[in-house]
Amino acid sequence: MSNYFDGGKEFDEWLVRRWARFTSSTNYKAIGTAGSFDTYVEEKAIELCTNLWERPELEFVSSLLWGKVYEQPAAERYMKESKNYSMSYIGREQPMFYIDKTMPDDCGGSPDMANILDGGTIDYLCEIKCPKNPAYHFKRLAWTSQFDIKEKYIQCYTQMQDLIRVTGAFGCDFVSFDERQIAKSKQIKIIEVKPDRKFIDNLEIKLHTAVREKYKLISKHMGAEIKSKAEWMGYLNAA
Repeated sequence: MSNYFDGGKEFDEWLVRRWARFTSSTNYKAIGTAGSFDTYVEEKAIELCTNLWERPELEFVSSLLWGKVYEQPAAERYMKESKNYSMSYIGREQPMFYIDKTMPDDCGGSPDMANILDGGTIDYLCEIKCPKNPAYHFKRLAWTSQFDIKEKYIQCYTQMQDLIRVTGAFGCDFVSFDERQIAKSKQIKIIEVKPDRKFIDNLEIKLHTAVREKYKLISKHMGAEIKSKAEWMGYLNAA
């Protein structure tokens, strides 16, 4: 696998760890339509069968770059507003990727902020969104609970619930931030999100299915029965 990247050692290692894994930020595709599920599985199967030679093309690049610029200021504002000064920003400059212990070779996620305890465990999370389009933040200001997020922003809701599942945290704050709002009080919206156990259980079932289907696709592609990443690596080493 090539090391030809340009984002710094921590960022490049983060990209490699995400490669071919089902990740919290995109796992909403696993609970979508049959078509989106199949496409998502195929995408990860292709990644596992392909060397990572250069940085993957990220979707919505301009929006992601916008979010990167404003995410750390949003984290600082969040700590000031919430008084959660024990939270650490572990976002896009030095991202941390947490492995799913139930599917360590195939799933995981990266929180934006976390309260990291002694020993490295996490008990609380924060997910930050800094939309480039001001209309998104404007609408989120009217949201009052996690059910609004679930109904109107399933991508982020899935991301937060999956991060809760992966890290074992007891909750996650949703933060929308846009300092372009003239009224300072309207620049940030914070909503507490608690574990949605039924949603999490369903998501975990979907991900276990996705992992099995990924290796079925790889088996068909290679003409050999492969049921895990260990078997895949063994196959490659013996070839």
